[in-house]
Amino acid sequence: MSGKLWAIVRREYVERVRTKGFVIATLLGPVIMAAMMVVPALLARQSGKPLKLAVHAADGALRPAVEQALRDERVDGRPRFDVQAGPEGPDREAALKKAVLDDRLDGFLLLPADAVATATASYYGRNVSNLGERRTMERKVSDVLVSRRLTAAGLDPAKVKDLTRELDLKAIRLSATGEREDRGAAFFLSIILLMILYASILMWGQLVMTSVIEEKSSRVVEVLASSLPPTKLLWGKLLGVGAAGLTQFLVWSLSLFLISLAAAGPLVGSFKMPEVSPLVIGSFVLFFLLGFLFYASLYASIGAAVNTVQEAQNFVFPVIMPLIIGVVCFPVVLESPDGVLAVVLSMIPFLSPLMMFLRIVVLTPPLWQIAVSLALLALAIAGAVWVAARVYRVGILMYGKKPTFPELMRWVRHS
Repeated sequence: MSGKLWAIVRREYVERVRTKGFVIATLLGPVIMAAMMVVPALLARQSGKPLKLAVHAADGALRPAVEQALRDERVDGRPRFDVQAGPEGPDREAALKKAVLDDRLDGFLLLPADAVATATASYYGRNVSNLGERRTMERKVSDVLVSRRLTAAGLDPAKVKDLTRELDLKAIRLSATGEREDRGAAFFLSIILLMILYASILMWGQLVMTSVIEEKSSRVVEVLASSLPPTKLLWGKLLGVGAAGLTQFLVWSLSLFLISLAAAGPLVGSFKMPEVSPLVIGSFVLFFLLGFLFYASLYASIGAAVNTVQEAQNFVFPVIMPLIIGVVCFPVVLESPDGVLAVVLSMIPFLSPLMMFLRIVVLTPPLWQIAVSLALLALAIAGAVWVAARVYRVGILMYGKKPTFPELMRWVRHS
């Protein structure tokens, strides 16, 4: 690397890493990742106090059975419902409504006289958006009503329940390091990492574009172009800004790995943090770097072609559209990471930084597929840099008129 090119790279790198925004984002990134991975689990364990409720049943014999069923419901060893007797009297329903409004109860269940036959009940409460608790109430009351109907039919409810016991299917993830039960943690890890990768490529790519526009509008680029060819200026910007982004990404990746190790134990009952392997961390960094080089080259060519950020918006959407498609298509890859569509998507250079990485996180594909995807992406990067260099060579010294797509194509063919 020549001394002048190195000076450009160093300038771009130092200019980025010394900003308060870079330092804050670099330090805040691990905190946000830890929050997204750990806090939901901790909140689930600390998910509020038991719901304070009462049961009112027209059938006096039904009330104690429902109350006991609700008292027996527990989450991680803690009671889910605080069942209270509530006010008594001739107009108990009205008294219970007043108790709810006075905040002495969170709510109450009303079971009509024909509840067993019709399987109907009502829940009264100030907050009725607590769907999880309502579903649990519905299940427990339904069990009591079914038991009553079975008994009336001459059947043993306990025996029927034992015979119709539902399957408890556990998902065991197999890897080279052994077996690990997964209760949805891998799904959330995949989404979190995909979103971080998407946002980072987008953010650092746009940073290259705005930097080029600022230098062009302030005429700084004219001074730089007098001492260094435009192509080397482009490489200097890509390598310098890319090194700054890579520095941040390395800090984030190391933090992610340490967070995974620190939170390897169970957090909520049998809930465990997902395993973050060295392959995932390495792929996280590699696909950020390759994705950045590809998209930043396109962003740099846009920045060189226009005069203001507002003008750039007309050209930006076609560039970011593949990234948006990648985010939209992620359910396909999650559902069938080794399916034909997922394989094809992960081979398209515009999509592979996201799609191939997601496949590696969910179900590591064969090495030959990873190699082909990387080779195609490398070729696409070479092509994008070649196009960007030809646009950059002409665009950085042109002012005033906003170019059209046909004009950009002429710059690429004839510059």
